[in-house]
Amino acid sequence: MKKTLIALMLIVGILETLDAQIRFERAYFIDNEGKRTECGIKNSDWSNNPNSFGFQSPGSNKTITASINEVQEFGVYNFSKYIRAKVEMDRSSGNVSKMGYAGNPEFRTEAIFLRVLIEGQATLYSFTDGDLILFFFKVGSGSIQQLLFKKYIVDQNTVATNAEFREQLATSVKCPQDRSNALKELDYYKSELIRYFSTYHQCMGLKFLNYEPKIKRDLFNVRITSGLSFSSFTFKGVDGFPQKIIPRLGLDAEFVLPFNKSKWAFFVEPNLQAFFSTDAIRGDLSSINYRSLELPVGLRHYFYVSPDLRFSLSAAYAFDFNFKSALSRSDGTKYDLLGGNVFAFGAGMGYKKFSAEMRWYQDRDLLGLYTALESKLSKVALVLGWKIF
Repeated sequence: MKKTLIALMLIVGILETLDAQIRFERAYFIDNEGKRTECGIKNSDWSNNPNSFGFQSPGSNKTITASINEVQEFGVYNFSKYIRAKVEMDRSSGNVSKMGYAGNPEFRTEAIFLRVLIEGQATLYSFTDGDLILFFFKVGSGSIQQLLFKKYIVDQNTVATNAEFREQLATSVKCPQDRSNALKELDYYKSELIRYFSTYHQCMGLKFLNYEPKIKRDLFNVRITSGLSFSSFTFKGVDGFPQKIIPRLGLDAEFVLPFNKSKWAFFVEPNLQAFFSTDAIRGDLSSINYRSLELPVGLRHYFYVSPDLRFSLSAAYAFDFNFKSALSRSDGTKYDLLGGNVFAFGAGMGYKKFSAEMRWYQDRDLLGLYTALESKLSKVALVLGWKIF
């Protein structure tokens, strides 16, 4: 397993180098003097609003870091735009364990990069920091204000909500011809606020820009998996059953995280595994009948070379549910086999709907029920997949 980890670390280094070469996208930034610079920006599809970014000048491979103190605006063409702003903001958490008793906002002044969502007569911005998601707005040439939405504790059994953002929008961003109850039903979500600001401009006959990227993301993927398992079973200090090549069948369900350009995903891949063999061990004919449902649950990271070609690394914890498995000897002795939960690591590639991965497992001790015995089930699997949706 140690050699496997070293090999995976080398693979990570190679893939990171490859990945870094393809993440710089056509972009620009405006410095404090108002100078606009065309460049390539390392587009990480930030889950949190950044305080800095890496860029490369045209014709150069040198990466330079620009911070919020040096840049007043930057953007990746056809993807995102950020502006620096000094704003009054309330960072109150919606997490009950961190929630306070004050219903009114508790402002403090901060200089941050705000992501532009809708730009026009009424501009909508967002700010994300971990589980904190806030929205800001500006009308005309006015100042940027936070759209206020705050949950707070009233007593031990009651949580109340300050939804002042609806009143702010009713006062400043409301089309006179709009007779609907959209504001009363409006929730503090990005998709709903984008829709509201877009509808406002359309109702007023005003032009606007929508910076929310029009990227189709497959957030949920399902693959039929098959392949081969290369397994061997040995006893401590003696030979065991020789390596067997065994077919495998499973199903890979993957949830892609909606940030960092879809490079991270949670996955679960239930599959059936087995190991059958008969051989002479210590001069006694022995047979093993091991069957189980394996359930790896883990995290997968993708490295995209092109829209169709990708590489991946994965780490999982594999649960094992065996079906009345046993080791039997010719003298009638029978040992019940215990399924073992272990870690697994994989490296793979994919092309369009097809995927292939080599997965290395920690050794399992199937004779854990017997203190005087020790065994080792070693396994490496070749997992082939075909995306069905």
